[in-house]
Amino acid sequence: MTRSKRSTVLENATTLFIEHGFNAVGIEAVISASGVARMTMYRNFSSKDALVEAVLRERSVGLLAELGRTVMAKRTTMTRIRSIFDWHEDWYKSDSFHGCLFERALTEFPLQADIREAALSYKAGLHELMKNIFTAEYSTSTAQHLATTAAVLIEGSTSIAHARPRDHVPNLAWQNMATIIDAHNT
Repeated sequence: MTRSKRSTVLENATTLFIEHGFNAVGIEAVISASGVARMTMYRNFSSKDALVEAVLRERSVGLLAELGRTVMAKRTTMTRIRSIFDWHEDWYKSDSFHGCLFERALTEFPLQADIREAALSYKAGLHELMKNIFTAEYSTSTAQHLATTAAVLIEGSTSIAHARPRDHVPNLAWQNMATIIDAHNT
């Protein structure tokens, strides 16, 4: 499969998995949406699980790069961390928001180690990004604590925004994080 066809398959599979979940989307739907032959699909992705893993890895790299660019456009620790929360708030309001693809993978594939690792690598990457930002101003242990707290707030906010959108309070996660950061600054 040429790189462009591989990209097309990954892009279409990502869209289908985001909108409908992994288990609800058959390989035939991905093949049809991508306009490739079954043989071409299986020559490059040995199974649906291999396709799911590739989607998660590519999505992780893309999102972490986007978040990295977002935070680098800011100057201070506080504005960099806030930009991550703001990015998530913008995502919740978008038409493409259907919950966290990585969390969905962990739920739908509880026993598939490669898929779990791919999903968890994004979460670990986001945590590391935030820890590195906090390390500019805080000790390693405090940066670790603040990054973990931020991850918990973001994951909770994402879950509520998806499962109970009426209960989602915009910027509540950030307001709580800002309070926690302020407490570390006094």
